[in-house]
Amino acid sequence: MKNPNTFTHHLPIEKSGVCLMALMQHHLADILNKEKGNDKFIHLYNIGAYWVAFEQSACQLSRVYPQCAFSLFRVKDSPNYIVMTSIRQEDLSSCFRKHIVCKDEQGYKVLMASPLPAGEFHQWHIQAVRDTL
Repeated sequence: MKNPNTFTHHLPIEKSGVCLMALMQHHLADILNKEKGNDKFIHLYNIGAYWVAFEQSACQLSRVYPQCAFSLFRVKDSPNYIVMTSIRQEDLSSCFRKHIVCKDEQGYKVLMASPLPAGEFHQWHIQAVRDTL
């Protein structure tokens, strides 16, 4: 994966959308590849005023921080939605206190989480899509 730090600095809130688009345009395939079979880590990506997580990491983040915001995305040639959760920069410290930080870079963090029980991600994903639509 390309270095996520190339476009993630403490940017004003209005720049978060631009950072998110750049993250998805340049790194989404690598991000989704990391999420396949991921049942015990939360991969977080900085987009300025927010940190975002995708798919299994999004599920884990929503378990840790139920107030996180949900978003859905569709990717060309895929019939399924991608679920993303986000947490404000200032709220992230509460997650750090509860989890082991495996990687701590300026624009990318990995937190260890409790393993997801079999089937929980699939059910969560279906419900997240229903609730968000």
